Amino acid sequence: MGLDRQTREACFTRLFEANYSAVRAYAWRRRPDTADDVVSETFAIAWQRLERVPDTPLPWLIGVARNVHRNMERAELRRRQREMRSASTECGDCVTASVEMDGSLAEALGRLPEGDREILLLAAWERLDRAGLAAALGCSKTAAGVRLHRARKRLEAALSVVETEDLIGSAQGGGVLNGS
Repeated sequence: MGLDRQTREACFTRLFEANYSAVRAYAWRRRPDTADDVVSETFAIAWQRLERVPDTPLPWLIGVARNVHRNMERAELRRRQREMRSASTECGDCVTASVEMDGSLAEALGRLPEGDREILLLAAWERLDRAGLAAALGCSKTAAGVRLHRARKRLEAALSVVETEDLIGSAQGGGVLNGS
């Protein structure tokens, strides 16, 4: 059962106005230079699937934005690979860091697999609960909870390693462990 054009436009306008800033913030934190493209594509998909948008739309929109972002990243990677093959030159750093952080946390996050980073950032930055994570990731609430728990444990372990390495590095440079 389809909505008439006026009702459809009003429904979409409410959806857009209520969720634009959260979707843009999500996209911007992933990669600021493509945030507007991700948001545009996300809401274009929302327009196309308006009748299927759930009653709590933000986790669904975040899931769509996540997929759009991943598709854009894959397309960019394929483009770069074609350029590399055709030019027969080495590409410097083909992966652009989407978020700049300082210190041990950034290094620990960088050591985690992409899936772990994604669920941790969805929980922390987007403030999604288990139901929201499940909707964004396309899995059950139980699976989302387990994935989040495991990612937190791996982050804790990675952070411990980074901090230990930092302590050893400073000790070798004349710090506490050298008797200085």
